[in-house]
Amino acid sequence: MKNYIFNLIKLPQIYFTIIRNLKFQREIIQKTLTIDIEESKICNDTSLDEHDYKKMTNYYGYAVPAILGESFGILRGKKLTLKERAALTNLGALTGLFDDFFDKRDLNESYIRSLVENPEKLSGNNSNEKLFIKFYNRALDDSANANTLKEYFLKVYDAQIQSKSQINSDIKREEIEAITFLKGGISLLFYRSVFSDEMIEPEKLLLYKIGGVMQLENDIFDVYKDYKDGIKTLVTIENCIDNLRSKYNLLIHEIFALAHQTNFQPKNTKKFLRIVSLVLCRGFVCLDMLKYKERLSNNSFSIEKYDRKDLICDMEKPINFLKTINYYARYKY
Repeated sequence: MKNYIFNLIKLPQIYFTIIRNLKFQREIIQKTLTIDIEESKICNDTSLDEHDYKKMTNYYGYAVPAILGESFGILRGKKLTLKERAALTNLGALTGLFDDFFDKRDLNESYIRSLVENPEKLSGNNSNEKLFIKFYNRALDDSANANTLKEYFLKVYDAQIQSKSQINSDIKREEIEAITFLKGGISLLFYRSVFSDEMIEPEKLLLYKIGGVMQLENDIFDVYKDYKDGIKTLVTIENCIDNLRSKYNLLIHEIFALAHQTNFQPKNTKKFLRIVSLVLCRGFVCLDMLKYKERLSNNSFSIEKYDRKDLICDMEKPINFLKTINYYARYKY
């Protein structure tokens, strides 16, 4: 109980830090991405839509610098430099565009690879590709080591290729788990690669694990969409939510243990973990909802029996925010 109360006392500081960082990033977006988007709309050939633009300004381009980037800064005990923030903003903005190369546009794999390897030599065939190249070249210019960034981007590309096997009906659970952590883990290392500080193995392992759990959390929230798209995830193939909850909780404890094995300052490590857990504890709230649906179907999670409304967890509801705080307060940082 003492630990629980102490965590609640610390919560306002963490919460307002996040709010302040998000507000500042919103101001950055108004001065950068918003201008790029308005310019893009003038000559858009319909390869971009409002949803694409929203992902740039309200999701990836917003959260990658303000949540991930700022968290990296807290862990290393340094504020983001202007170049680091600019690089992360552009990487966030291009993330949705890159995903669309595979999910929406079904581009040739070798062509996508060439976009990653040689963006400075290509101009793009449409508005989608042109904006991707623009953001990518900017990120390379602002990155502390452009070659390292490219190396990790190629690993992100490879992970995307491997994830295509998730549509196979005979894929094994172990393969799904490996792909889940590969996609999430490499993505986090990709964003971290723009920093000037060299990553050592303990940090790499920590961030890889965090990225994998974040991907699993994303799969928990996207369970209906993935099921309808025929994508096998650890959530869509599960029939007992308690098993998934236990695994999720164990992974978070592993993250805590790995974090304390690094050489970062303990106070920075704890603050970093508090922010990470606030993000990850949202997953438990969604798991609660899925568990409730399981009870209504003879205590077996049967995804084919549920409608979309049964599997969408609205985190904007006050009650779900309070549930997230409850889970956050239980951990020992």
